[in-house]
Amino acid sequence: MKLRIEPEKISYRLDLFELDSLLEDGEISAATALPQGEISYRILCLETGKAPAFTVVDQTFTLCLARDVLLAHKADLPSLNGVITAFPTQTGHRLDVALEINLKKRRKHQLERAGEAGS
Repeated sequence: MKLRIEPEKISYRLDLFELDSLLEDGEISAATALPQGEISYRILCLETGKAPAFTVVDQTFTLCLARDVLLAHKADLPSLNGVITAFPTQTGHRLDVALEINLKKRRKHQLERAGEAGS
């Protein structure tokens, strides 16, 4: 999982295997070491129908999305559109938080398997 931070958008980028793990385990997390400490980021799979949430507590960025939203997005793959949710900021602006699925690794694995089968 990767986290991209832009001025008005934060993107969580997963591969298909990580999406499956999120759906199966209910959570996926990662961390990046910094010169002082680390920043952690995670996604929680909520019960179907629950409202999305985004929090930052103790240098941990947490995105919460409902299972039905995740399953619907998975069913729409391969789509370049992610799941984007807008959250209000303390300054009255909005922050878009996106869940994006990187299908390049999936395609790479498919090509590798096809090459092994042809050998």
